Amino acid sequence: MTKKKSDIKIIVPVHEYSEDVKKMMETAIQSVPEGFDVVISTTKSLKEAIARDFKNDIVADGDNGGFCELVNQAVGGTKWFSVLEFDDTYTAIWEENVKKYLDFMPEISVLLSLEDIYDYKNGKYIGFGNEAPWASSFSDELGYIDKGCLENYFNFFLTGGVFNTDDWNDVGGLKPSIKLTFWYEFLLRLTNKGKKVFVMPKVGYVHMLGRDGSLMEKYREQMDADESKFWFDTAKQEYFYKDDRNKTYTKKQEQ
Repeated sequence: MTKKKSDIKIIVPVHEYSEDVKKMMETAIQSVPEGFDVVISTTKSLKEAIARDFKNDIVADGDNGGFCELVNQAVGGTKWFSVLEFDDTYTAIWEENVKKYLDFMPEISVLLSLEDIYDYKNGKYIGFGNEAPWASSFSDELGYIDKGCLENYFNFFLTGGVFNTDDWNDVGGLKPSIKLTFWYEFLLRLTNKGKKVFVMPKVGYVHMLGRDGSLMEKYREQMDADESKFWFDTAKQEYFYKDDRNKTYTKKQEQ
């Protein structure tokens, strides 16, 4: 008996392609439960090579391979969507718990899960992700991420989460000009609009850190402390605006 099709689309952003990426993508996509549509979001220049290896739907509207652009271009067509990084995986209990919480809490805009974080280079376990909202007095309601807690804490992992498409579009999605803190700025903008973000107390996603060539590794290698601070300050200034105002960082001149 064929499983009923899910109303959650899985978006896999792919900014580069090689045999190593192909193997990681195969593992990531194999972790997606049956009945979920997987859409690979990539650039026009990579589409042909990916299409030879994967039969999934492919979105390739342009040649900008930025993470925010790749996510934004693939959103739409389903009530919910999730973003799966090609070096990550869902856990076996993700689908069951997502369905349970979305059925019980249909008003939420983003449903996150606890995440197991591993070091990509040595496979060692680093720790939990997204557990902070389950600490007493962290936010106004246990398990929720609200604007108040975001004023003092920013270390959340949103890939693997489930997003309401209408609410995503209502607040404007991700802002490509914002480096490093684009998810943080999105959470500030979302909660400022009164949207609800909840972390279910189940481990639903396995997230890898430290892979050479990954976006966060590039930021770590290329950004100094001044630029990092600039993007955190920018996130706290720009969440009042729905549209991306194309912010840029100018390196300070040496005195």
